[in-house]
Amino acid sequence: MDSLYAFERPIGAPLRTGSSTYRLSLLRDAGPVALGERTVDVTETQLGGAPTWLVSERRTGSAVPTSDSLWLARGQLTPMRWVGTVDRAQLAASFSHDSIFGALQSYAGRSSFATPLLPGVLVTPGMTERIVEMLPLRAGYRAAASLILVDMGTPRALPAELSVEREERITASGGDADCWVVLLRAGVMEERLWVDKGKRLVVRTEQVTSAGRVVAEL
Repeated sequence: MDSLYAFERPIGAPLRTGSSTYRLSLLRDAGPVALGERTVDVTETQLGGAPTWLVSERRTGSAVPTSDSLWLARGQLTPMRWVGTVDRAQLAASFSHDSIFGALQSYAGRSSFATPLLPGVLVTPGMTERIVEMLPLRAGYRAAASLILVDMGTPRALPAELSVEREERITASGGDADCWVVLLRAGVMEERLWVDKGKRLVVRTEQVTSAGRVVAEL
């Protein structure tokens, strides 16, 4: 039986600055439906005088525009601050070593929240992808982590598991790529990430929803 490793967050030094744009589509029996694009930018900056990485992402070309800005501690890649928007709703949150607390502003008014964090927390899709790219992936790899989900406007942490499901050769924007297929599971949520072995880059993601499979391709 494969062992479940404790999640070890990579150190921040190997994180790359740069921009990645993914084409989004919904795969259904009637054919694919374009959902716009999602762009993830990683830059070096500061927060309160401390050196940080800023992982920002935005979704365009969809009915509801969304954006996220997440500041990570430069060395340990732990989350420090998160600002997210969905249409006219905005979330602002700060992190301690074991909690997340903040406020949500929407058409219904303003509310505050506080919830505990679990070890190995992954906050946004952009953070998840960049972290997964740096993990020591191999056949049989399995690690415990946790995931932040926004449920009814309130973030909450769920236990999660990362595992290498298989190896697969796919055709990506840069040509054929030999990939690790990483499964991220938290509760009933499942997402697969295709990580190019050579470039250490997430080139495809896929998540099953009630409407169909949502696919993002670099």
